[in-house]
Amino acid sequence: MKYFLFIAFIAIILFLRRYIILFIFTPKMKECKKYPNSTYENIEIELGIGTIRGWLIKSEQARGCFLLIHGWSSNKSDMLRYVDPLLANGYDVIIVDVIGHGQSESKQKQVSIASFVQSITSTIDYVCTRPDINSNAIYVLGHSMGGIAASIVNSIDLRLQALITDSMPTSLKSISQSMAEKVKIPYIPFGWLFVSWFLLRGGVFLKARREWCLENILKKQQSPALAIHSIKDKKVPISNVDVLIKGSNFKQVIIVETKGHNNCVKDEFFWDNVFHFITSNKGEIIDEVY
Repeated sequence: MKYFLFIAFIAIILFLRRYIILFIFTPKMKECKKYPNSTYENIEIELGIGTIRGWLIKSEQARGCFLLIHGWSSNKSDMLRYVDPLLANGYDVIIVDVIGHGQSESKQKQVSIASFVQSITSTIDYVCTRPDINSNAIYVLGHSMGGIAASIVNSIDLRLQALITDSMPTSLKSISQSMAEKVKIPYIPFGWLFVSWFLLRGGVFLKARREWCLENILKKQQSPALAIHSIKDKKVPISNVDVLIKGSNFKQVIIVETKGHNNCVKDEFFWDNVFHFITSNKGEIIDEVY
């Protein structure tokens, strides 16, 4: 009887693990439900691990270029909420589906932080090949997981002029807890076991421990970095900004009071803060929290 129960327990665990990986932790390829209001160009970037697809939306001034990077299991349509103010202030905008998300195909079985990082660096490479884009002023705005990946890029790539993160988790624990919310089981111990397996399978743990220790990454930002986070964000709690304030070289941390994980941009001073940061930052450390 004990042997039968043990076999049944293992079978249930394997079934749940497969379900969680296939239907919860694997992003779905989605058709776009929304498109830019302005004229745009479809772009494709061919990589060994897949094809990145996105939109280039040109402004009239081209004072710089903003790359918009979505979060986990999201897509480029979800980043349209940032576009119009950037265009109005003279910035070209590129929005891409990260490899394995949206319409960007992946040849790999597992999407991971590495997929996000490679998608960003490859898009920066693409910008540098376009003479009609100001590649001397490249900015990245990353939401949630996109912010983490952009921070990794900003720690090693000198081509960014500045980084803005929106609602970014700041540790592997925060990432895994956020993912485990989709699984209606106790995070400890069951959720952690499944999420750990997922991260290990995707090469995240090993890579993070060797090269991407997030606590160190956040201390090594090459270009000025601004973090914006909502005190009412339940998906990635406001406690995530503690490490940014106390143990990073982010230039500025701004706290807003908009509800939800995706609504910081609805704060009335969001864009004032972003553009002020870009224009006024001259390299000095700013220890301000709003």
